[in-house]
Amino acid sequence: MKPVIETQRLKLRACTLADVEHIFVLDADPFVRRYVHQPDPPTREQCEEVIARFRTLDAENPSLGFWIAEERVGEGLHFVGWLHLKPPRVGEPQEIGDLELGYRLMRSAWGRGLATEGSHALIDYAFRVLHAPRVTAVALEENIASLRVMEKCGLRRWKAWEYRTRSNELHPVVTYARGVAMP
Repeated sequence: MKPVIETQRLKLRACTLADVEHIFVLDADPFVRRYVHQPDPPTREQCEEVIARFRTLDAENPSLGFWIAEERVGEGLHFVGWLHLKPPRVGEPQEIGDLELGYRLMRSAWGRGLATEGSHALIDYAFRVLHAPRVTAVALEENIASLRVMEKCGLRRWKAWEYRTRSNELHPVVTYARGVAMP
């Protein structure tokens, strides 16, 4: 079972089928999609496929994958996005055992330190519980807000490279990292 990770303001939990609407609203926002090469808003069916993929990753290895991020509001919880901790994708700079951190939050959650808070918790979990040798994170070079989150979490610029989209476009990206054998 995926561990629940809690911070002062956030609860990170496993994704459920009930999260389809949350993912749909998150990815419908063109500002949220701006740096993730998702030009069109998804359909609900596509969001169901995303949830199925998240849940498949959880079934294969519940200690990794995607966590739904909920902010504590009064006595309740309010969806703010998701974070992930998983092996890097093929083609990205990596070493054996590296884990990649990622996040996508609702625009209403931006600028309040929630991405940094959730990322700190997953980085701590990666090193303390999973004994990962290194945690990496990738962003387009132009995504200054995401790069700032990485830096606030103690990750440092590691490698610059080009990401090829499904439409065969190349975009400059940078991998930040923290852990062993850092330059």
